[in-house]
Amino acid sequence: MTDYFLGLIPDYGLWIVFACVAIACLGIPLPSSVLVLTSGGFAAAGDLDILNVLLVTFLAFALGDQLALNAARLVGPAILEKLRSIGRFRALVARGELLLEQKGTTAIFLSHTILSPVGPYVTYICGASKMSWLKFSTTALIGTALWTITYTMLGYLLASQLTTLTEAVRNFLGIGIALICFSASAFVIYRKWLVFKAKTGQLV
Repeated sequence: MTDYFLGLIPDYGLWIVFACVAIACLGIPLPSSVLVLTSGGFAAAGDLDILNVLLVTFLAFALGDQLALNAARLVGPAILEKLRSIGRFRALVARGELLLEQKGTTAIFLSHTILSPVGPYVTYICGASKMSWLKFSTTALIGTALWTITYTMLGYLLASQLTTLTEAVRNFLGIGIALICFSASAFVIYRKWLVFKAKTGQLV
C-alpha cells in the first residue's frame, strides 16, 4: 500500500499528500509519515516546492485533527466503542486513554509527534470527553508543526538516503505500534484486575 501511495506523488503531488495526511488523522491506517518524508525528498530534487509541502502537510494534519475532534464531540463515546470492537484498534484506543490519564495535555503533544500512530485515538478521546477546544488545539497545533517540520525536512536534507530513511521510519513506527499494543494490553488487564478485586472485596 505504501509503495502505491508513493507512486502517486509524481502525478498528483501535493493533492495526494493532503488527502493521505488528513484521512490518516481520522484513524485510517495510511502511510502519512513515510509519504511526507518522501515528499521532502521530491522537494530536494526540485519536483515539489518545499514551502508548499510544509504548508500543505500542516494544513492537512490540522484539518484532519479538527474533524476527528469535532466528530467525537458530536457522536461522543459511540466512536470509541466502535473502535474498541475492532481488534486492530482496541489496543490503540486503550493506549490513548492510558496516555491521557497519566500525562494529561502532554499526551496530546506526544501523540502528535513521536507517538503519532496513537494520535487519532487521543483526539477522539479528547473530543468524546468534551475537552476544551482551546486547550486541545493549542497543544495539538504545536505538535503538528513539529511533526510536519521534522518529517518534511528529514526527507529534504537526507534525500540521497531516502530509501534507507523511509525503511528506518517504517521500522520505528512498527516498533512503536508494538510497544503501544503491549502497554495498552497491560493497561486493560490491570483495569480488569482492579474491577475483579473490587467485586471480590464486595463479596467478602
